[in-house]
Amino acid sequence: MLRRTIAASSLIIVTLAVSACSGGGSSEEETYVEESPAAEPPCADPLADPVTLERYRSADRALKAALAAGRADPIEEAQKAVALGDFRLVAAVTVEGIDTREFGALCALRGGLNPRMARVVTYYGEDGEPSPVPSLEPGDQPSDIASGTPDRAHGDGLVAFARAFNAALISDPAYPYRDVCRVLEPQDADAVGKDLGSAHGAMVRAVSEVPKRDYGFPDLGPFSIGATLADAARRGNVAAMRRMLDDEARSHKKEGSSTKPGAEVAQSSAILDAPDLFGMTPLAWAMAYRRGDAVRFLLARHASPSGAQCQALVDRDSPMQIARSMGWLGMVRRMKPMVSPEDYAALAEGPKLADGSKGSFNSELAKLGDRYGTIFNKDEMTRHSLSFKVDAMGKMASCEFTPKSVSPEFDAEICKLGRTVLEWLPGRDSEGRPQGGEGKVMIRLRGA
Repeated sequence: MLRRTIAASSLIIVTLAVSACSGGGSSEEETYVEESPAAEPPCADPLADPVTLERYRSADRALKAALAAGRADPIEEAQKAVALGDFRLVAAVTVEGIDTREFGALCALRGGLNPRMARVVTYYGEDGEPSPVPSLEPGDQPSDIASGTPDRAHGDGLVAFARAFNAALISDPAYPYRDVCRVLEPQDADAVGKDLGSAHGAMVRAVSEVPKRDYGFPDLGPFSIGATLADAARRGNVAAMRRMLDDEARSHKKEGSSTKPGAEVAQSSAILDAPDLFGMTPLAWAMAYRRGDAVRFLLARHASPSGAQCQALVDRDSPMQIARSMGWLGMVRRMKPMVSPEDYAALAEGPKLADGSKGSFNSELAKLGDRYGTIFNKDEMTRHSLSFKVDAMGKMASCEFTPKSVSPEFDAEICKLGRTVLEWLPGRDSEGRPQGGEGKVMIRLRGA
């Protein structure tokens, strides 16, 4: 029926409209269950390594098979993940994107997680039910779980598994991202500690509310023995960063990894610009925590304003973009000579949908579909653009629905709906100042 078609399609296409770097199309049959980190251009990102990528995919297939058969132990599965060095949290796809909060974990990351950062096991539709669920009939294969029928009991079981898995993973001493992701509101901290063991349970952190930060939690905790360059950058610990980089450079010199002129600088750059699970380099984290001394030190060591080699200046998590989003214009201008004029000009961007707009619009669009579904051809899917002129304050000045549908009334109502429900953030120029532009939402229609 049109209600379901519109809602699913607008979720997919609106997501692309908001994040122009996403790329690629999607079909209605997509379940997200098979989502895996995608291969990227060569860089220091471990998830771009084909061997690591295949190992994670294999682990994901095994986990989904165990869930489907009802034999997945969350603590055991978390320990397997730690042994692999796989620190992705179990997550679900919702109408708002990738979500771990339903599964007992909170990550402070602007724009939320994407599939490469999580182990996506289910999709929560508008009805709030998970699909697929960990349920197999005798003779079915694990790959068939995508066609499973949502079931409340199984859904509750999946939530229980995911919460226990995420709590065990985050509380493990080897988990390196406790500054970014934490256990969300455990019902009984003592019970959690008892279930996970005293050593693990003592490390579980209860989070009572969403942090008032775009990236990471403000209370970073102690600087651990196994701290990384990113840990030091978040804390603004320049002495620790200098020691780490100098030790690394001496190590490579001692090993004789290269004797070519300039090789030491190149090697240090590779260390500096290594992204973590969230695509953040040490410089990006120093920017996110506004650690001025750390930023200046890293830039002096030739850290890239674009981030990792596989990233671009326009990516949301590049150091330059983070500085712009924070209004740190002095630092943006400091980095300007370090990038090409073309890349700098490309930083200008159009309006974006505000958080929550996609879900609200999809919900109302589904109701509109219920009323108009019978007038469309049910055997033909059509694609339309809903475009708005948005001023520097985020206000919509005009609306256009193209190409027109067979119903002028529907066209008028969908523009009215967009004006009423959608909220836009204004575009920005290269230095982050608000500017007007065009906001666009792509919609697919098919009759009842």
